[in-house]
Amino acid sequence: MSTTSPDTVTAPEAPRVTARAVAEAADRLAAPSPVVAGVLQLLDEGSAPVRLIGARVSQSPEVAAQVLRLGNSALFSEPVDTIERAIVRIGERTLRGLLLAATTYRLLEGPLTAYGYPRLYLLRHCGEVAVMAQSLARLGPAALASQVYLAGLLHDLGKPILATIAEDRGMDVGEEVVTSVARERELFGTDHTRVAAWIARRWGLPEDLCLAMERHHDAAPPAEAVARPVWLADIAVRASGGDEEAIARLPLAAAECGLAPDALETLLMSSPDTDGPRRPPGLTDREVQVLRLLARGSAAKQVAHELGCSASTVHNHLHHVYRKLGVSGQSQALLLAREKGWV
Repeated sequence: MSTTSPDTVTAPEAPRVTARAVAEAADRLAAPSPVVAGVLQLLDEGSAPVRLIGARVSQSPEVAAQVLRLGNSALFSEPVDTIERAIVRIGERTLRGLLLAATTYRLLEGPLTAYGYPRLYLLRHCGEVAVMAQSLARLGPAALASQVYLAGLLHDLGKPILATIAEDRGMDVGEEVVTSVARERELFGTDHTRVAAWIARRWGLPEDLCLAMERHHDAAPPAEAVARPVWLADIAVRASGGDEEAIARLPLAAAECGLAPDALETLLMSSPDTDGPRRPPGLTDREVQVLRLLARGSAAKQVAHELGCSASTVHNHLHHVYRKLGVSGQSQALLLAREKGWV
């Protein structure tokens, strides 16, 4: 496993971001939760029964929902209805990546002042890239789709790490926020793609995921089967959001990836921004708000803070949601909501 520091770019007067600074920021912000750490420990032991691993995964509704989602994706013909079956289906390698992706939720959900991102913006962007990249991957070898989805979730991990370093050091990014890799290199001596790949390798993630994170801003499509759909999905999602550079670049980028214009149009028409979520039947406006905030990775306390109410009120709303949807808990509610296109 490589532990060398991120590549740097020589720039006069640019403050160098050391490997130690990057590692400290990542470890402080993205340390695994007790649930994730517990599951990883069970996997490392190598002899834990699937039943025990499934029970540990189920202690985190967010992680359980992601496991069930992947286990019930279009890659498989038959649905699964238990965490244990979903774990067996997706395999240990994908489960490890998914668990580490889950640890980054709170890292991605906060506001990034250096980049001008409001709270939840980066988490939403990474989720949209993950879904679109997975759709692109299904046009090729289907076995790669789950890895592509995870790479999409993690591709911008370097941004909150660099933003935190900037905040810790009191760095002045100037009147304009950071909007390009070139500006990152000017300010930090490195960029978010290199930082993300370095952290991913330090965590022991598969090399195909690391390369997808490292190359998603390359000028040309990456050759790797996991990196390429993430590269195109990032451009497409940014174009859907109105990024003028991405809009101008998208047609050629799609053609370079072998995607016909009509296939590109279909892909964009089904993107989260252009095809908004439908409304769950029978739920109040506030119940829908709670469900969608949870689907974005927020915890109940964070939902309460954003909505200006108490955590107990959020839990009351959730009990009403469970009853109306006919589910037994949060993981099932989120799984159903994603399947129905409500979030």
